[in-house]
Amino acid sequence: MELRALRYYLAVCECGTMSRAAEELHVTQPALSRQIAGLERELGCELLERRSRSVRPTEKGLYLRRRAQEIVGLADQTSADFSHDDDIVAGDIHIGAGESASMRLIAQRVRAFRERYPDVRFHLHSAVATDLVERLEHGLDDLAVLMSYPEDERYSHLRLPLSDAWGVVVREDDPLAAREVISPADLAAGPLVMPERSWTGERLAGPLAAWFGDEGDDVEVAATYNLSFNAALLVQEGVGRMLTLEGLTPAGPGSGLSFRLLYPPAVSIIDVVWKRTATPSRAVRLFLESLRET
Repeated sequence: MELRALRYYLAVCECGTMSRAAEELHVTQPALSRQIAGLERELGCELLERRSRSVRPTEKGLYLRRRAQEIVGLADQTSADFSHDDDIVAGDIHIGAGESASMRLIAQRVRAFRERYPDVRFHLHSAVATDLVERLEHGLDDLAVLMSYPEDERYSHLRLPLSDAWGVVVREDDPLAAREVISPADLAAGPLVMPERSWTGERLAGPLAAWFGDEGDDVEVAATYNLSFNAALLVQEGVGRMLTLEGLTPAGPGSGLSFRLLYPPAVSIIDVVWKRTATPSRAVRLFLESLRET
């Protein structure tokens, strides 16, 4: 597969019509159609469902779209790494991160780094840990900021001098809103809205499993989530109480929600992780050095 054909295919998927994609690419529509047809012949399947005025990816086309985004992104990043002189710190740094109030430290270091090296551009991608590790594996991100990430010989890591505290978000009319802190027994009976990384489908996992202890054997999980904004809506509608990290969900007067810390305290450590076998760019190496100075 040629990169050009993949770029053309991504443009068609984004634009939704051949004519509009041809305009964006500054090519003729017949030339674009031949590229897409050649790609379909090469792969032996239809990639687009053609309608009278639009096109959309088939199931296999959606798979190719995801892979093409990875391939083209990696190619562009590789080209950028070779496009700058050795005496200039420039280029792109791709950082994947889970939701965490501790990302403020990364943001502060990004600001300071760009004040010194204004030709460096940062790209942030928010996702859950499993997706972030996959992006590291495929070379889509240079670094990942992960909470309570287990040791893995495939990766190097830098531990930040921060941690995130776990708590529970409840409706302000919930009896638990009157408590100062929340114990495992307080949550054992009611339905919970859990981070998906903390629930395997059968049992609790990670720091929350250790915090619940024996009380976690029979917890009722009503829903799981990966990002907290939509999960807070479930709490507001009475679906359950949400376990989350401090500082991620607006709570307090006017929100209809309250946040209470867990007791005994449950915390997640923060690691910056990168692939051990990868060769980081000069910009990435210098940024890591700046993080080590915090």
